[in-house]
Amino acid sequence: MSKKVLVTGATGSIATLAIPSLIENGLSVRAFVRNAKKAENLKKLGVEIFEGDLSNQEEINEAAKGMDSILSLTAAGPDAVAQASAITKAAKQAGAKHLIRLSAIKAAEDAPTENGRFHFQTDKEIIASGIPYTILRPHFFMQNLFMSVPTILEQGNMYWGMGQGKLGMIDVRDIADCIVSLLTNGGHEGEIYNPTGASSITFTEAAAIISKGIGKPVNYISIPIEAVGQALRSMGQGEWVAKLMMDYSKAYSANWGDYANDDVTTITGRKARTFQQFFDEVLSWGFKQPAKSNETVALA
Repeated sequence: MSKKVLVTGATGSIATLAIPSLIENGLSVRAFVRNAKKAENLKKLGVEIFEGDLSNQEEINEAAKGMDSILSLTAAGPDAVAQASAITKAAKQAGAKHLIRLSAIKAAEDAPTENGRFHFQTDKEIIASGIPYTILRPHFFMQNLFMSVPTILEQGNMYWGMGQGKLGMIDVRDIADCIVSLLTNGGHEGEIYNPTGASSITFTEAAAIISKGIGKPVNYISIPIEAVGQALRSMGQGEWVAKLMMDYSKAYSANWGDYANDDVTTITGRKARTFQQFFDEVLSWGFKQPAKSNETVALA
C-alpha cells in the first residue's frame, strides 16, 4: 500500500512543483484546496481533491483522516497562525506519522518581520504537539525576481530595497526537492533545517548574471524602504504585505540574510542550485514570456 500524504496549500507554487514528483515516487496524494476548479491539473495527475477551508477545523480534520504524512503549507498573512494550528491539530488527531512544515527564514520570537514571528509560534506548537516533525525555514526565493522582469525589459533596471546586502537566496525547486525527499524517504524527524542556495550574493551580482544572460545591461537600483511599500500598495498587494516586505528589505539590507549552508545536500543528497542555474533554467524564460508587473511576491 502506498504512503498517503495530505498537502495543504496544494495549488501554490511549491506544492505544484512537489506533487508531481510525489506521484512519480508512488505516493498517494490528497490535496486540500479552497477552490477545486483551480486544482484541475492536479486531479489529472491522479491527486484526490478535497475542497475545504483552513478556518474550518472539522473540514481539515476530515481531510487528514487516514493520512500517513502531512505537508503543512499556508500562505503568508494575518490568518497564518490560526490556519497552521488547525493543520497541526488535524495531524495529531489523525495520528499522522510525519508532519512537514514550511516555515519562514530565521523564524524567531524576535524576528524582524511579523511573518517570522508568526512562523515561530506555529513551529513551537508543532514541536510541542508530539507529532514527528521536520521544519523547513527556507531563505528568500530566487523566483521572487520574476517581479523585476517587466522593468528590466522596459528600462534595463531592477528595483529592490535590499541595499548591498547579501542573501543566500534559494531556488524554489530546491525547496520542493527537499519536501519530496522527506515525504518519500522519511527520516529527519525532530529536525529544523534552514535551506539556502549555493552561495550568498547581492542583487548587484544577480543583475550582472541576468545582464550577461539576456545580452543587455541590467542595473540594480536600491530604492528606499518606504518606496518598497508604495510599490506593493500600487500593485494591489495591501498594507500587510507592504509592511512585511518593508521589514524584510530593511533586514536584508543589513546583511541579515548573508549566509549559506548545505541543508539541501543533507536532505536531498545533492547540492543546491546556483543563481546562474536558476537564470539559465527558469528566469530566462521570463524574458521570452514576460511576467505581469503585478505578479504576487512570494514573501520569504
